[in-house]
Amino acid sequence: MTLHYVQRPPYMMVQGEGLVGLTGGPSYQAFKLAQVPVRIEETPFARQLRSLKENTGQDCMIGMFWKAEREEFGRYSKPVYQDQPQLVLAAASNQQRFKGYASIEDLFNDKSLRLLVKLAYSYGAPLDSLIERLQPNRRATPDENLLMVRQIKLGMADYMLMAPEEATVAIEAAGFQLADFVQIRYKNMPPGEPRHLLCSKSVPEDVMHRLDAAIKKITDKSPVSVTRR
Repeated sequence: MTLHYVQRPPYMMVQGEGLVGLTGGPSYQAFKLAQVPVRIEETPFARQLRSLKENTGQDCMIGMFWKAEREEFGRYSKPVYQDQPQLVLAAASNQQRFKGYASIEDLFNDKSLRLLVKLAYSYGAPLDSLIERLQPNRRATPDENLLMVRQIKLGMADYMLMAPEEATVAIEAAGFQLADFVQIRYKNMPPGEPRHLLCSKSVPEDVMHRLDAAIKKITDKSPVSVTRR
C-alpha cells in the first residue's frame, strides 16, 4: 500500500523511513501497528485525489475531512486527529481592511476581499457549506499551504483559512516572521473537524478494519478529543 503525504508541518513531516506530526504520526503508526505493509510517497494533493478516484492501486491520503461525495470513490478510517476551529490568516499590512467584522459570515459577505482556497480541498463540512452559500470572492490555487502563505504576504489574495495548530509553524517555515501576519479568530467559527485516512476502494475492507483498530489503540493512548463518526 502507498501512504501519500505532503510536507505540511506540524501535520505531516518525514522522519527516517516514516512520518511524524499530528496526522502523519498516528496514520503511519497505524499501518505499523496493524502490520499492513506500506511505503510513503510525497505526492501533490490534487494527484492524490486523482489516484483515489482512478482506483488503480491501494492508495491512502492523510488527514482528510469527511465529505459525502468522497465516499463514492474512497473509504474513510476512524479519525486520527481533530482540528481546533479554523482562523483567518491575513497580512499585517492589510490588517485595517479586516476591522469591524463580527463574524466569519460578515467577512465572506465582503466581496472586495479575496479568499485564497486550495483547489479540490475541504475546509470541513460546515465551512464548505458556508463558502458555498455565501460565495465569497475566491482565488483558487493548486499550491500547498507554505506557498499559499507567501501569496497572502505578497498580496495575491487577502486572506486564507488555516488551523491554529498550523499557523505559527507555516509562517516560519515559509520564511516570514509572526509579526508579518495577523491571525483572526471569530467566536462563531465552526468547531474543528475530525481528520481521517481516506483510502481507495482497492484497499480491502478487512484492511480498513485493521487500521481502524490500530487507530483506536493509538488515539486511546494519546487522546486528541476525536469525535467518532
